[in-house]
Parts: sequence; structure tokens; C-alpha cells
Amino acid sequence: MPLNARNGGLRIVVVDDNYDANAALSRLLKASGFEVVGRAYDGLSGLTVVKAERPDVAILDLAMPALDGFGLAKRIREEVEVQPRLVALTSFGPELESDAETAGFDSYFCKPANWTNLKQVLESYLPQ
Repeated sequence: MPLNARNGGLRIVVVDDNYDANAALSRLLKASGFEVVGRAYDGLSGLTVVKAERPDVAILDLAMPALDGFGLAKRIREEVEVQPRLVALTSFGPELESDAETAGFDSYFCKPANWTNLKQVLESYLPQ
């Protein structure tokens, strides 16, 4: 049974400047029962989508034009009233994980992320 059929699901925004990666992740999330409520391809647009959609989770790439993922996380933490969980999904290596934590990310994954691990983290954000 899909997650959203079981318990209302998890509303997710995906922000990644790589169109194919953004689309593939969004399809995978939807196929797994998550609700993708918005997508953006740069940090500034991502901030607008997060503010408008008020997701439970925002999955953010770190290297993006206009506003990188670190800056986007900082702005979300400062400007968004209802705080989503922030998941970094990046092609950078694990050496930036502590920087991501400092920037306000709840989780950090290197691309290509292990889907089982990412899904477990997302499911842990579901209301109990």
C-alpha cells in the first residue's frame, strides 16, 4: 500500500538544477507513494516553491545556480514559518556533510543515493 494511502503521505519538494535527476527522483518518489508537491531547478525558485507549498520535506542539491543549496537551506531556516525537513542530495562527497549539518540540513546523501537508505530516512519523517 502506498504511503499516502496509509497515512496522508509526505509532501516533498525537489530542488535540483539537473533536469533529468530532478525528474527521475520525482518519479521514484511518486512511485513509492510520496507526494511531490513542487519542483525547482535553482535555489531562488526553490525558495519560492518551498514557501508556497509548505512541504514536509525539501530535497536540495547543493551546487545550483542563483542560490546554492547551502544558501537555500539558510534562507529556508530564516524565512519559512513551517519548517520542512531538509535533505541534501549532492554530487559532492561526504566531506561536506558537517557543513550541511551546520547549514541546517537534517540528512545528507551523496549521488547516486542508495534508494533504500533515502526512503528509510523519508519514512522516518512521517508523523507517528
